[in-house]
Amino acid sequence: MNKKEIETINNNELSYDTKTLITVITLVTVYPVGLILTLVWMKWNKWIKFLIILPVLLVVLIPLIILSTMVAVAMKLMSQPETLETFEMMRNEIRKEMMISPTVVVSPTIKLLRPTTGVVKK
Repeated sequence: MNKKEIETINNNELSYDTKTLITVITLVTVYPVGLILTLVWMKWNKWIKFLIILPVLLVVLIPLIILSTMVAVAMKLMSQPETLETFEMMRNEIRKEMMISPTVVVSPTIKLLRPTTGVVKK
């Protein structure tokens, strides 16, 4: 055995190429494990690590933004009760306009009336 082989056997550490291969395979197959291996083992550029972490950031941030927007809108509506009354009034008006009765069909844009029977004047 030469000196390099003895050092490898004694060191018992994986080479950087082996670590890279393991990291890439786990990133493709088992993403969370690959993510951890990327942060611990790899000496890649920061922008590459950022691109690898980006899906996790998006999965966490997008629902957070949606939730905070919903809370902000709810708080604004709760602080202005007249707004709720306006929405309720608009909803009731739309319901009245969309109502179908036997004599008249009414829609928000077109009103159709039953034709009347009568004598036509000349």
